[in-house]
Amino acid sequence: MSPPAPSAKFSLSPTASGTEAISAIRSLIRRGEYLAAYDAAEEAEGHDFHPPLGPAALAEIRYLQVLALARSGSSRRALAEAASLTTLLPADQLPPALAEDIAALSARVAKEHALQAPLSERPALAAAAAAAYEDVYRRLHRSYAGVNAATMWRIAGQTGRAHQLAREVLEIVDQELAALTDRNDANHYWAWATRAEALLVLGDTAAAMTALGHAAIGHKDDLGPHATTRRQLRHLCEATGVDPGPIVEVLAQPDVVHFCGHMTAPAGTPSRFPHAQQAVVAEKVRERLKARPVGFAHGSLACGADIIIAEIALELGAELHLVLPFDIEEFVEISVAPGGPEWVERFRRCLTAATSVTIASDSAYSGDAVLFAYAARIAMGQAMNRAASIDARTWQLAVFDGEMGGETGGTAHDISQWRHAGGTTDVIRINSTRGGQTTSPFSLTSRRVIRSVLFGDFKGFSRLRDEHIKLFLATVMQPVAEVLDRYGAHVIVRNTWGDGLFLVLDDAVNGARCALDLQERLRSVDLEAAGLPSDMGLRLGGHTAPLVSVYDPVLKAPMEMGRGLTRAARIEPRTPTGEVYVTAAFAALLRLDPDCGVMPEYVGHLSTAKNFETTPMYLLRRQGAAARP
Repeated sequence: MSPPAPSAKFSLSPTASGTEAISAIRSLIRRGEYLAAYDAAEEAEGHDFHPPLGPAALAEIRYLQVLALARSGSSRRALAEAASLTTLLPADQLPPALAEDIAALSARVAKEHALQAPLSERPALAAAAAAAYEDVYRRLHRSYAGVNAATMWRIAGQTGRAHQLAREVLEIVDQELAALTDRNDANHYWAWATRAEALLVLGDTAAAMTALGHAAIGHKDDLGPHATTRRQLRHLCEATGVDPGPIVEVLAQPDVVHFCGHMTAPAGTPSRFPHAQQAVVAEKVRERLKARPVGFAHGSLACGADIIIAEIALELGAELHLVLPFDIEEFVEISVAPGGPEWVERFRRCLTAATSVTIASDSAYSGDAVLFAYAARIAMGQAMNRAASIDARTWQLAVFDGEMGGETGGTAHDISQWRHAGGTTDVIRINSTRGGQTTSPFSLTSRRVIRSVLFGDFKGFSRLRDEHIKLFLATVMQPVAEVLDRYGAHVIVRNTWGDGLFLVLDDAVNGARCALDLQERLRSVDLEAAGLPSDMGLRLGGHTAPLVSVYDPVLKAPMEMGRGLTRAARIEPRTPTGEVYVTAAFAALLRLDPDCGVMPEYVGHLSTAKNFETTPMYLLRRQGAAARP
């Protein structure tokens, strides 16, 4: 599962109790806010509570932290941390449900690993996860572990064993349901969802859908649990040959919309979005957003289409997530104020009401249209990441005059990018009054180019003596050079100094593939046999950002420079050896290529080196067989 779009960093009230903190973390998980839930659990673990947390409460917070990590897709890290949870307290000193959750967490991560694996590898991995779940079930006799064991045995192809467990689980869950009195209790949802899953294992689709309907009562906003259930049922349907569509839609999720459209102009001024058409467009936007259950709206906030859509999305209860290309006041001057002073007021109201605001570049606009395209691509990638995280539909709403053109940025460019990424666009057509002139109101020149930047260094290099240097170059740097050679012209800049590695590649996809190829190639090197320290390794940090192409008078060679280099350089020191960490912008742009074979996994907010910033960070991993040059 891909992680969601970056959320505002959670802050725990100084007077919050342990119970309030746990409730807040669970609420974030229910809403699908896994990033914020992870951060909240991390903060709560080190918080000075009064009275202090008891052992069971501390165990619950640690469990929720690892659960949020697993739900966000960081299965490898979650598996490593899950093992330590079982040593916190004996199961008989924990509430029964928490004891089961902690005991089954490693099995949960093994299940996620199995479900993400290629179909040829899935049965064996599913059987291993099933055995782990069944072990927990036999020890604790609770329905959660039991139904997961049944499902994973069914996916592994062991139907008889799956049916036996499913029938046992139905008896247990019926007892649990009989004891429940409050439909708003989270246990109500999970009990009915468990019953539905057991029935589906047994092939009773109609009864399973009825049970899901009961689960949804009072829990329609629990996006996280719904996403988890929907994914699991899809995998189960795939194994049993059942159409999952009607089943998962019983637990409908709100849509995620990316919005875009033309700027407007004052009355009487020629415009691609004429003033006279604003009321009609607003009504059509309202119709489109009412027709679909939109919960999240991602886009920019220029005068005209952007603000109209943002206002109506907020009016209908959706969260607004904004990505602006550069400084807010400069953006207002260029993209809001030309519509008239009333648009500036509307802009500020939307900005205040937004759930999150991302500034794509903290450098000046300088008449460079690439910043608009960069911000739009981040917004699109964030929307797709959000939809993937909660298992929801995503689509694009565009207010467009139909002129595709060849712009560096703008509505036509956004529509083209979205469709290239496999998305669908709902277009509200407008009639331009600008005649044959369809250029954007902002400059179409681009002095900067969006590039992927990688910074790396080798742990352990400082321990090498002079006699090791040639060994290091032959054993480590030669394989690095061979990988880079395979990427040919995709590598714009390559440079080293000692153990440092600086690379600029042409886009996020090639940057991600190259980074993982470097790590995989170096893992195959037997350092000890070559006479080098066995614990040496490469750590890589990446960012995708607009850069300026220049001539370096010292190197006497072309070079790419810009603020983006600083951000990538500050990430690398915080990256674990052998891994690749990238920024949220890198992760968003990567999402726009559905066939790239590389996926980002959220690892939390990290304070980068020298306190440059605190930012969401993503771990890169291979998904399937990524194409190589």
